[in-house]
Amino acid sequence: MKTKYSIGEVSRLFDIPITTLRHYDNKGIFKAEYVDEASGYRYYTSEQFELLSNIVNLRYSKVSLNRIKEYTEKGDFLSLKEVFLNQKVELRKKIEELERAEKSVEERLHYIGEVEGIEAFGKTLTVKREKRKVFSIRKEFETEEELELLVRELGKQSRFSYSLVLGRVGLLMKRGDSYRKYSGVYLKSDEFSEEKLEEQQAGEYLVIYFKGRREDSYKYY
Repeated sequence: MKTKYSIGEVSRLFDIPITTLRHYDNKGIFKAEYVDEASGYRYYTSEQFELLSNIVNLRYSKVSLNRIKEYTEKGDFLSLKEVFLNQKVELRKKIEELERAEKSVEERLHYIGEVEGIEAFGKTLTVKREKRKVFSIRKEFETEEELELLVRELGKQSRFSYSLVLGRVGLLMKRGDSYRKYSGVYLKSDEFSEEKLEEQQAGEYLVIYFKGRREDSYKYY
């Protein structure tokens, strides 16, 4: 006769909350071998421990419950390998996203540090810029709302998340146009492929820093 383990005993053996084991049972991911009809208590056997160990490893690897359920329904070693291979790809994407986020934070802190050191607010300065790649969307706009929509579209087309786009965006303007009217937006980054890229040439650029809202910028232009 197989040795039966109560849900509390399995919880202690695997350091898994009882509520989680119940949730796995209800989702059909890891069901009890026996359920006492009178008390409703769940019981497991040692033969199920290998499956539970795999589930624990999958959850530790951030695999979703839906994918784990697919694995438990197939129940073979090759399907487990497939799950881990797919998860490896997903984790790499998340790691790259976090690395870009970290770089974005570092860039913003660097920019804030530069701004803190500026004494000549409201005055035109000449600065030297290196050549850099930009990703742009050419579309005329005037309002803050139109700008926000374009920035979101910029994030989608460049495959950067919207949150990472913030702080890297520049505005395009045609020579001779009103300073309240813009012709597009661009995103600065060294991480783009060659597709759909433009180059901003190296050289001397006029720069002005001001304290205020974006809608006040036309005064400084």
